[in-house]
Amino acid sequence: MKRHYYLLTVLCIVCLSSFVLGIVRAQDENTVEYLVTADTANLREGPGTSYRIVGTVNRGESLLVFDEPQEVPGWYRVKLENVTNAYIADFLVERAPMRYYPADQEPIAVFSGRGRNISDVVDLPRGAYRVDATVQDNAFILTTTVVEGDCRDDILFNELNFDTNRLIISALLISQGCSLIFETDNVSGNWEFAIRDVLDRDVLQESLLTIESGTVISGIGRTLTMATSLPEGIWTISATVGDQAFILVPQVLVGKCSDSAAFNEIDFDVQRLEVSTVYRSAEGGCTIFWETSNVEGSWEIKFEKVR
Repeated sequence: MKRHYYLLTVLCIVCLSSFVLGIVRAQDENTVEYLVTADTANLREGPGTSYRIVGTVNRGESLLVFDEPQEVPGWYRVKLENVTNAYIADFLVERAPMRYYPADQEPIAVFSGRGRNISDVVDLPRGAYRVDATVQDNAFILTTTVVEGDCRDDILFNELNFDTNRLIISALLISQGCSLIFETDNVSGNWEFAIRDVLDRDVLQESLLTIESGTVISGIGRTLTMATSLPEGIWTISATVGDQAFILVPQVLVGKCSDSAAFNEIDFDVQRLEVSTVYRSAEGGCTIFWETSNVEGSWEIKFEKVR
């Protein structure tokens, strides 16, 4: 769903220039994370139903699947500790959204519940935070109401997807130093959301990505990427999207770059979008989180420097 974004300037709390660069991966380099979509599913010793069952998994559980061609069509080989061979039928799982933060980063607060609810008052010091939500439903609204401070009331999530019964979504929340109440709505199932500090020094050290000509970032559905350092200059941003709609918004953390939507596309006559735009990075460059929305399929954005 379309949202309007407003630029909020945040002081640079930590020096970013000395951090090690790299893309965060939540799994080993030769595996890809998948989520179980069936209520229960069997893991088998070989790629077929005639093989012995070596384990059982439930809806929503995460599996690491080896990134390799299928030796038997329709079956993935799964990485399990203490199990030499484990396979699962591919129609029982779906590719998980990429995580753009260290898997072991502890949240500063976690909330869980069911249906419509409100949280206790949360004090968020001045800074930037990512909100990661997992929802056992196909719709979810999460809003913030300011109790004290200079922040503004906001809609963090307003999601609806009739093609799934589980949402995994992320958004950026910038605080000027506020006390907030979180309220959930338009949801019947269980939900959980965690708040993480994106300006944590160790997190930035692991996840800050310096964009060069040819850099590609990819993912699935709505998400918030890792922090990216976009050097000064004029860039073309090209997007390839396996969907009919796509919004890409630069959430500017440091610098004077534009926070207007780079893409706000919809075309019901196609199943795949290919679009490009020009983006100017201001003098001194900018540190930006790229936020996607209004998209359910896979997407890829590529950066090329013009000058």
